[in-house]
Amino acid sequence: MPVTDGLPALTDEQRERYVRNIDVVGMGVEGQQKLLASRVLVIGAGGLGSPVLTYLAAAGVGHIDVVDGDAVELKNMQRQVLHTQLGRNKAESAADRMRALNPDVQVGVFPEYLTHERAVEMFPGYDLVMDCCDTFGAKFLISDAAEAVSAPLVWATAVGMQGQCSVFGVPDAHGDRLYLRDLIPEEPATGDYPLAVEIGVLGAMVGQIGALQATEAIKLLAGFGEPLVGRVMVLEAARGRWSVLPLRKSRAL
Repeated sequence: MPVTDGLPALTDEQRERYVRNIDVVGMGVEGQQKLLASRVLVIGAGGLGSPVLTYLAAAGVGHIDVVDGDAVELKNMQRQVLHTQLGRNKAESAADRMRALNPDVQVGVFPEYLTHERAVEMFPGYDLVMDCCDTFGAKFLISDAAEAVSAPLVWATAVGMQGQCSVFGVPDAHGDRLYLRDLIPEEPATGDYPLAVEIGVLGAMVGQIGALQATEAIKLLAGFGEPLVGRVMVLEAARGRWSVLPLRKSRAL
């Protein structure tokens, strides 16, 4: 494939496939080229991962690796719309759907649960990390590892009828790189926060938050727009309200 300015030139077929991306103000051909040259690691192929992986693959992010050690269960199907077959590893199931959706995308599979050491080893190999997990333990592990290696991270959480999203590891207006502990200083104890097994989680609401995550990722990778840096977007779906909360660094360097 020809290369222009260090980026792969688009083929005629790619120009047709991505024309609606290219037409977006700020994206253009160069933004699409940047997407095709990008490497993204998505951790979790469940409720958040389903829209994230679908939209990143459809948008033409060139290399996407998926990490998930879990298997598809019947109770997942109400929101984890990437999957169709029970019992399969979620990362492998997701990869099959993504490859079928867009042959431009190279998809790698890690059917495992991350440790801090493994995350620190992996994260530097990617332009962006996506936290699509559903437990605070996993989220703090991912954020701490990202902070340790200065990796940019798109974070989100969703339960019941509420979701949140922010971008970590990208300098804010004050030059600070924020991470999860700037929003939540310590991991909450079990029982101090609601779980989906207790209060449920609406699939369509999770889809909204996952789509927001994918939007933030595309903006960061293509280099346009104003990412959610130093801000947390909150959805109260039951009341039909979005809010944006400011976030500043909470710890002394």
